[in-house]
Amino acid sequence: MNSVLRKWGLSDAKNLAVTLSNKKILNNLRDGLPFPYRQQDATEYISAMLAADENSVFAYAITIDDRVVGSIGAFRQENIHRQTAELGYYLSEEYWGQGIMTDAIKQLCRIIFETTDILRIYAEPFTYNTGSRRALEKAGFTFEGIMKNNAAKNGKVLDMALYSMTRNMEPYPIRRLSSEDIPQALELCWRVFLEFEAPEYSPEGIAAFRASLDDKERTRMLNFYGAFDGDKLVGVLCMREPQHIADFFVDAAYHRRGIGRKLFDSMRQDYAKQEFTVHSSPYAVEFYRHLGFEPTDSEQVTDGLRYTPMIFGINRSEIV
Repeated sequence: MNSVLRKWGLSDAKNLAVTLSNKKILNNLRDGLPFPYRQQDATEYISAMLAADENSVFAYAITIDDRVVGSIGAFRQENIHRQTAELGYYLSEEYWGQGIMTDAIKQLCRIIFETTDILRIYAEPFTYNTGSRRALEKAGFTFEGIMKNNAAKNGKVLDMALYSMTRNMEPYPIRRLSSEDIPQALELCWRVFLEFEAPEYSPEGIAAFRASLDDKERTRMLNFYGAFDGDKLVGVLCMREPQHIADFFVDAAYHRRGIGRKLFDSMRQDYAKQEFTVHSSPYAVEFYRHLGFEPTDSEQVTDGLRYTPMIFGINRSEIV
């Protein structure tokens, strides 16, 4: 289920009051919210958010089918921390565990990083709040550590966990892909293959490549690396044991931007032995040469797929 963030409206007060009249939610928030939480309390909060400085307070309603089911906001800090914002959020109990908060966190961080000068967004959930911590981790936040005895809540002294996300100053950041990213990665591989490589292959070869993408056991054995433009996956490199490049594709709109090189160099950091092999399609041979690969044999054909065996990391004189 996907959430949509939008600005608050005074008509949201009733649904907000229903959401916050729940002790389970209030126990995970800072003190100061009344219980029961009345519609008048919600109206005062919404009015304050609508009147706040839009360059310092980034407050949104979390909605499902335009009905408010939660709240999320980030608040700019002061002085030397003026390019840092603290994140806070809550969600109606009936929607817990459905990925809605993870989606909302991603949306807000994207808005802030794309429209403001904020460099770092951080959150401090109580350590026992596993749901909140899991949402941050799935949204891409980094766990920085435990802050011991950092809060007094409901008569107890509590530890808090510190998480952060920072603006990536480099274009097209690279990261290892999670299982949730894999379908998108495989779709990119197929789309780029059809455009640039399929014309070199017979129908048998095209079918063989499609079958390789649909092979769940093969996919499970691959390590995926991805390059991103914001949230958009624009490049994929897949590795299989021992150190063989199984698939390597960059979205056509992003060719000649150094993304392939960045993917290759990022992948190499995970391997102590700097020796890699690939079965290059005819289209990609020159690309692999630019990366430093050398052919180890002439072009071959297997199941209709044309490829040239190539290797990276040994001297030309060692190739037999």
